Amino acid sequence: MTTVTTQQQEVNVLKSKIAELQTALLYTESASPIKLPTHVITDVEVDADGGTIWFTIPKPAMHIDAYDKEVIAKLDFFKKGKDFFVKIKGVATLLADADAINRMDSLSASMKEKMKDTGSIGIMVKIEDTNIVDNTPKSAQNWLQASRSQLSSWFF
Repeated sequence: MTTVTTQQQEVNVLKSKIAELQTALLYTESASPIKLPTHVITDVEVDADGGTIWFTIPKPAMHIDAYDKEVIAKLDFFKKGKDFFVKIKGVATLLADADAINRMDSLSASMKEKMKDTGSIGIMVKIEDTNIVDNTPKSAQNWLQASRSQLSSWFF
C-alpha cells in the first residue's frame, strides 16, 4: 500500500475544487499598453503535479505578437450556489506555436486540438499561489448558548 504525500493531497484537492467549479475569470497584469482583456474560462486542464493550468481563450483582435508572451495572471474560479471559490495567481504564457503545443507531453489530445484552433490561443499558467476560500455559513448558536455566552461576558 502506498501513502499519498501531503503535497499530492493538496494537488488532488485543488484539482477536484477546480473541476467542481468549472468556471474562472482570467485577469492579466502587464505594464504593456496592449493588455489581454478579462476572459471567462470554462474548460481547463490541471497537470499531474498541479503546477500548471492549461486552457484556451478566443484569439484577440490584435496580432498575437503585440502582446507580452508572459504576463502575471489571476484566475478566480467560482460557481453560483457553491460555498467556496479558488483564487490562483501565476505566470501566464501565450502559446501560439503549434509545434511547441505538440511537444507538450502533459497535455491531452483534445486540449492540444483546442489550442491549435485558428480562432483561439492556448494559455499555460504556471501556478505560484493558490487560495481556496470557504464561505460555508457558520452554524448559528442556539438561544441558550448565546444567552450563556452573553451572561458570561457581562460578569467575567
